[in-house]
Amino acid sequence: MNRRRVLALCGLCLSGSAGCLSRLPGQPTNETDEPTEEPTETRTNASTGDPSNDETGETTTRERDESATKDGVTVENIVVRKAITYKSTMGSGGVLAGDGQQYVVASVRADRELSESDFSFVTDSDSWTPGLPETAGAINRSVAGRDGGPIGRRLGGGDGRSYLAFTVPSPLSASNPRIRLAGSDATEWPLDASQRERLEAPAPRFELDSLEVLDEIAQGETLSVSLTVTNGSETDGRFLAAVYWPTKQIADDDESHVVDRTVAAGDDVTASLDIDTRYTTYEDESVTLSVRGHVSTERTVSVEDATTPS
Repeated sequence: MNRRRVLALCGLCLSGSAGCLSRLPGQPTNETDEPTEEPTETRTNASTGDPSNDETGETTTRERDESATKDGVTVENIVVRKAITYKSTMGSGGVLAGDGQQYVVASVRADRELSESDFSFVTDSDSWTPGLPETAGAINRSVAGRDGGPIGRRLGGGDGRSYLAFTVPSPLSASNPRIRLAGSDATEWPLDASQRERLEAPAPRFELDSLEVLDEIAQGETLSVSLTVTNGSETDGRFLAAVYWPTKQIADDDESHVVDRTVAAGDDVTASLDIDTRYTTYEDESVTLSVRGHVSTERTVSVEDATTPS
C-alpha cells in the first residue's frame, strides 16, 4: 500500500521524516588528562552561526578542495549545526537538537574500508569519538544532508560516500578544531573560519507556546495540528522539530513531518499541518502524537472507527 501524506504549510517549511532507536553519542575524552551535492559554501548569520538555507548549503558553489583528499581518504563538506535533520531506513527520520549539544558532520570517501573508530574530532585540548544521540528508525541513511549511511556501513550509492558525525558541546570555544584520521602520522582536516565561528556561537532557545490537536478522531479523517513556538533567546536561529504520528498498519515506524524555519530573536512562528490517519491502528484505541526537536511534547488522541483499508 502507498503511504500518502498531506501537508498544509502555514509560514513554515515541512518535510517528511520517524521511529526505532539506533545509537548513543560518542563520549568526549581529554587528551591532556542525505551528501548528494558537490561541496558548497554556506552564507552564515554572524550572530548565530546558523545557515541561511537548508542543510546541503546550496547557496554558493565552490570548487572542490583538492587538499580534502589525504592518504587516499576524502573528508569534505564539513558543517557545524546546532540542530540537524536525518533520514532513516525503516522510518522517516527526524530531528536532533540536544540542550548544550551541537553536531559536526562531514562526507567521507575512501579507497579502503574504514570505520567510525578510525576518526576523531579534536582540538588542541580535547577529543571526541564519532556518534549521535538516539535517533528514530534503523540505520540513518542521511544526516544533515550528507548521504550514504554511516562510515563503515555505507548504504549503497554510486559515489562511495558515507557520512561522519560527531556530537560535541555547544557552544565550544576551541583552538584548532579538526577531524583526524588515526595513524602513526595523523591526517587531519581543519574546520574553516565560518564553521569555527559557528562552533563558538550561542544556540537559540525555543519555547513551546501551544500545540493544538483534537482529543479524538475517526480513523481516515484528516488530523489538523497547529504548533506555535517563540525564540526566547537573543540569538536569531533555525527552529527544527519532528511531529510524529503512529502508522501501525504500515511496515515501518511512525510517520513524521519536519518543521523547519528560521526565527528571529523574540519572534514567534506557527506551523499548521494535516496528517493522514488512514493507517494509524487496527483497533479503536488512544495513540500518542509527539514532537521532538528544539521543543518536545506529547498529546493523546483517541482513534475511533479503526478498520483495515482495502
